[in-house]
Amino acid sequence: MKISTIETKSYITKSNLPASDYVINPYVGCPHGCKYCYACFMKRFTGHDEPWGTFIDVKKCDKPLNPKQLTGKRVFVFCTTQIY
Repeated sequence: MKISTIETKSYITKSNLPASDYVINPYVGCPHGCKYCYACFMKRFTGHDEPWGTFIDVKKCDKPLNPKQLTGKRVFVFCTTQIY
């Protein structure tokens, strides 16, 4: 498992999901690589040569979350059950 840290401008992303206004995803990648994964297409945006399921890029952002931006909004938080 390749684990790296990447800089990001914000932890918050405007969502296109029907059930949420924003998404908070603290990482890119996956430690599982499930055959039925809906997110494996994200690999093309990472610059990784490794197969999906073998890398995680932990996001680091110096800008704190703004709670006022999220007040009254639906927020989806991505997480995984295990990071190696």
